[in-house]
Amino acid sequence: MVRSWPSLLIGFLIPMVLIVGGILVLGPLHVVVADFPLVFIWIFACMPLTWLCLWISWRFFDRKFYFSEE
Repeated sequence: MVRSWPSLLIGFLIPMVLIVGGILVLGPLHVVVADFPLVFIWIFACMPLTWLCLWISWRFFDRKFYFSEE
């Protein structure tokens, strides 16, 4: 099965850039919000964003490979 490039972009690249980029940018900073480092807050905020990206990728691009809509 061949994945389409929008599926890979939305389901893999966007979450990867958000998580890795956030760690690289926010990791060296010593900013604390509510006794948590900002990088931890960023990672926890990326969890629902990653789930949303995976759902969009599944719903609009990959679902047709698993279910035939007749």
